[in-house]
This record gives sequence, C-alpha cells and structure tokens, in this order.
Amino acid sequence: MICISPGVWANKVVVPEKVTAVLGKNATLTCRVEVSTDLSLTQSSWERKMPSGTVTLAVFNPVYGISISEEYSKRVRFLKPSMRDVSIVLEGVSFADIGTYTCKVVTFQLGNMQASTTVDIMVEPKVYVSPGSLSLLAGDGETLVATCTAERGRPAAEVFWESDLPGQTTVFSQTEPEGTTTTSVHYLLAPTRDAFGRSLSCVVRHPALSKDFRILYRLNVSFAPDVMVMSQEDVWYVGQKNVQLDCRASANPPALLYLWTRLDAPMPAGVDTSNGSLLFTHPLKLSDSGQYRCEVQNDVGQSFKDVRFLVLEPPPTTAAPTTTTTTTTKSILPDTSLTITAPINQHAHFTSPTQASPPDSSLGTIVGGAVGGILILVLLMALVGAFYMRRRQTFRGDYYTKQYIGPSDMQKESQLDVLQPHELHDVYGDDSGNGSQDLKPKPEGDIIYPDYPNDHKDMDARSDYLTLKREGTYYSDHHNHHNVNPSGPPLHNGSPYLQDECYDNGTDSDYVSHVDGSVISRREWYV
Repeated sequence: MICISPGVWANKVVVPEKVTAVLGKNATLTCRVEVSTDLSLTQSSWERKMPSGTVTLAVFNPVYGISISEEYSKRVRFLKPSMRDVSIVLEGVSFADIGTYTCKVVTFQLGNMQASTTVDIMVEPKVYVSPGSLSLLAGDGETLVATCTAERGRPAAEVFWESDLPGQTTVFSQTEPEGTTTTSVHYLLAPTRDAFGRSLSCVVRHPALSKDFRILYRLNVSFAPDVMVMSQEDVWYVGQKNVQLDCRASANPPALLYLWTRLDAPMPAGVDTSNGSLLFTHPLKLSDSGQYRCEVQNDVGQSFKDVRFLVLEPPPTTAAPTTTTTTTTKSILPDTSLTITAPINQHAHFTSPTQASPPDSSLGTIVGGAVGGILILVLLMALVGAFYMRRRQTFRGDYYTKQYIGPSDMQKESQLDVLQPHELHDVYGDDSGNGSQDLKPKPEGDIIYPDYPNDHKDMDARSDYLTLKREGTYYSDHHNHHNVNPSGPPLHNGSPYLQDECYDNGTDSDYVSHVDGSVISRREWYV
C-alpha cells in the first residue's frame, strides 16, 4: 500500500498555460509557489528553451537577492519577488520572444518543482479604406466603390462592410511574413444619384483591439444636373410686374452654365437671364406667353426643363356704378328720430382690363364700408322691433275719456272730477236691480253738445262746457267688453269716444285690473 501525504499533493508551481502579448508591448509571466508551511523556498528561476539549449533569464534567492542574465538585463524584471510569487515582466516583446518559458522552484526537504508556459505574439492590423479606381457615375453598372483592408494582422482580422445600400462585398486574404495575414473586403455598387452622399462603414475585429474599429466612408457619385423651375406665383396676368422664373439644378460636380431660351418664338425684349433666373423687367403682356426652356450643364453632362408660361387676362374687377341717393329712416320712438344718409359725391372706380387688380388696401376699405352699413341696418331694425313689441305689451288703461280734448285744452291744468252718489241719482234715477244700475238715457235736450265757433272762443267758456258735460256722463264696467248701442246719437264735437248711452252702468266691480298688474278705480276720472 502506497500512502501519499495530503501536504505533498498541495505543493506545486502555478503558471498560465499560454501568454499572448501584442507586438511591441509588455508581457507578464506569472508564477505562484504553493507549498506547505513546513517547507522553505531556497531559490527560484526562469529559464527559456532555445534550439542551442536552455538559457536562464533571471534568478531570485531569498538570501542573495536577484540575478538577471546580461542578454535580458534591460528587458526582464521581477514584478514583486517573494517566497510565494516569482512573476517576471518581459518588456517590448517581439517575434523573437515567441517560445516556451519555465518557472523552477527549489525547496528545502522537497527538492525541485517547475511549470512551463508558452509565449505568443499578436500583431494589431493596420486598417484603412481606399476608394475604387474609377469615379462613381450615376447610371453605370456595378462598380468598385471602396476597399476595406486590415493589413498584417496576427491572427487574421475579421473585416466587413456595414451599409443599407444594395451593394455586394468580396473578401480577399493574403499571408504575410511572421505569420501575419492581410484581409481586404471590396464593396461594389451600381451607382445612382440617390446614393450621392450616403455612407458606408468599414468594420474590423481583432483580439489586439479592445473594441470594433470603424471607418466611415461617404460615397461621391457624379451625375448630370437635375433641373427644376420655381416661381412665387402659379398664375400670371397681364400687367404684372417683376415676374421671375428661377432655374435651379442639383448636380455633382456643380453646374457650370445656365441658359434660358424660348422655343416657340424669339425671346421677348426686356428680359434678364442672369444668375439662372428669367426676369421680366416690363409688365407682362399676352405676347409673353410661350414655351421656355432652362438648360443646365456640368462636367458630366447637360439637362433641361421646359416651362409653359401662360399670361391670362386680369380677373374682372369692375364695380357697379354708385348712384347718389339719400335714404332717411325714422324711428317710431317718441320724439326720437334716426337719419341714415348715403355718402354724397362718391363715384365708382372702373378698372381697365389691362391693369392689375386694385391694391389690398382699397378692397379692405370697400369691404369694411359694406359691413358697416349692414351692421347699422341690423341695429336699426332691432330698435324698431323692440319698440314695437314693448308698445304691444303696454296697457292703454280703462280711462274711458268722456270728451276729446284738443291740443289747446291739454295745456290747461288737469282736473280731477269725482262723481258723487247724489249726482248719479240725479242723472240716472233710482237704483234698481241686484247690485246694478240701469242706464237711463237723459232726454236729448238735456245733453249739451259743444259747438266750437270758428273764432275759437275763450278758454273759460270751453272749460265750463266740459264741466257740464262730465256731470251728465257715466262709463260702463270694463268687464262688459264694449257693449255698444249702434243706435245711439253720435257726438257732434268730433270725439272718437262713444256716448254714455252705449255703456252698461254695472257696479259689480269698482276696480279695473291692468295687464301690467296695477288696479285703478272706475270711479276716478282724469282729463
């Protein structure tokens, strides 16, 4: 039976299996010593196996210190030498440093232990983009646009193009010295004018690069001019001034020549064609209508754009003659009048068909005047309607005026005449009926009818006459609506009111209700 102590299995030297360094950079060769506590490190060293034999690069002794061979004295150094770590740094590595390196450890009681690692060199590729040998011309077939190259990479780099254009790619690889490889990718495209200014991205991936390496390439496609004609107006009329047609072109390389011509007739006089524009320096005429062409040329070729220029008669702007009239509208409001008079001495302006339309300021004045007149008319109609409705709702009262009083009588002070019961008895006789009186007409001879002389007698006589007339008069109840006796004698003074005999002398109610809510006694009379 073979017994192995666990401590023996734990004693070892640990190094990486492979160390890869970038050409010209530093490479770190790590070596950790893992031994039990009862063992002590006597010495450690780094050796390299060469075709001619083994070469010692560096030695570390805890007692005597560090020793580095003369060949590597400027390129090799211990990182942090100790009893547990004897890692070294190899500076400025080159292809000559590729090989196998061994870390050896000598311990007391256990003897020698060692472990080996391999050093390899990576080469960061040189990346660049080169344009195709031919210029890109719109309309040509598939053409080499550009080539993305990762030169002399170790190991070979991954190269590709990124683009949203419908192009094709082709990959080429070439082996170079020292195990390096050059990789190239061609991008081919059938160029169009739409591809002008678009971008491609060359992308390279390599272990020596911390991230993808990108180069942006912008396409330069040459194409003949793309011509367009622009104008501030869409329709042209006779009499318009400073009319201009602008000729513009999108071209690569830029346009060199702009030329305006007329196809159906000679170019009209008074036309300026500088800076790619066609400017009519005179007011437009019907003879300016025609077919015009703008021709543009660059190094690739020439293109043109035809324009049908049509001059129309101006739109009708003649106004109807304005007649001088005066319209007066009176309001029906008492003692109030409103007069609207049309403007006087205004004349209609007639526009010649060969002249331009009136300026916007004149049109605004005309429109504003029309709108103002309409608003005034609407306001007047509203006032008349409001007054009419209010007059319909106004209660005219049940003051059955006994006698029409002319303008001269109205100037006198109004008098209040109240009929007393004995006066009613004298005039109408005894009461009869249930709560009502029968109207008894007085003899016609007892009724005094006024006879106004032509010379208009004095005001006192007329006042006495009115007093006598009121004493023999009585009005019917308002609730007996116009109970008229057509056979009654008419008044001889021209009064529009009916006589006493035409009304029923009912006493069912002493008060009369008005439409507006007020109540007035029937027995009080106002003149």
